[in-house]
Amino acid sequence: MKNLITNYIVNYVREYEKRDDISTTWRKPLVGFADANHKDILNIRQATFEEHLMPSDVLENPTIIIAYFVPFTKDIADSNIEGEYASEKWELAYEETNEMFPKLNDYIIEKIEDMGYKAAVCKVAGDFDNAILKSKWSHRHMARVAGLGTFGINNMLITEEGCCGRYFSIVTNLPVSPDEPLKEENCLYKKKKSCGVCVKQCFSGALSFDNYDRFKCYEVCCTNKDNYEKLYGNKKHEKGKPKGGSEVCGKCVVNLPCSFKRP
Repeated sequence: MKNLITNYIVNYVREYEKRDDISTTWRKPLVGFADANHKDILNIRQATFEEHLMPSDVLENPTIIIAYFVPFTKDIADSNIEGEYASEKWELAYEETNEMFPKLNDYIIEKIEDMGYKAAVCKVAGDFDNAILKSKWSHRHMARVAGLGTFGINNMLITEEGCCGRYFSIVTNLPVSPDEPLKEENCLYKKKKSCGVCVKQCFSGALSFDNYDRFKCYEVCCTNKDNYEKLYGNKKHEKGKPKGGSEVCGKCVVNLPCSFKRP
């Protein structure tokens, strides 16, 4: 059943990128299955904040959280290396990935329901408290418990396919065996105090070797959105879709040893 769900996700992404109105292509998604009652999830409020929702707030009697990572291609990441603001291609990939997620999730939920089980997504995962800049549902923390990777000092999850990409998670009551969180660190700095390239590439100063200032990070992302039209103009991409600015940066995940693979 785990292989079936994984194949559903992988094949959906492959078919979705063939659409006439999509410019982005992605690398093969990674899929993990977290125990909804794992101690790290039951104690997730200690790792995030006190208002983080629990799996049982999303679905009654959950057993598994399906976490998946959709990695960006190298050309998308390379386009975002230069300059202080997110590249046009990086922004578009960010937007098109976010637009794909609801459709992909609906598809997976339908497949699970066809099997006779239930599934749901956290409807407020995209919202966050402006006072603290934290969401009530962290896809990345769910992905870590699902064994997809470990956190780097850039606050991103480093998987076997790197850290350039986007995450999502689905809560379900499927009767499958969970994956275990990774025990060994993937971040070179956390592992042996080497690398730290992500800190050097952070224009805002939000990253340091012992701290992450989410307010400085968010300020840069907002500035990127405000400057989008000035940088790229009010134009359309090659398939005719209007472009618009997003609160995104991504400089701390490109051109790193961990951008496309686990170091």
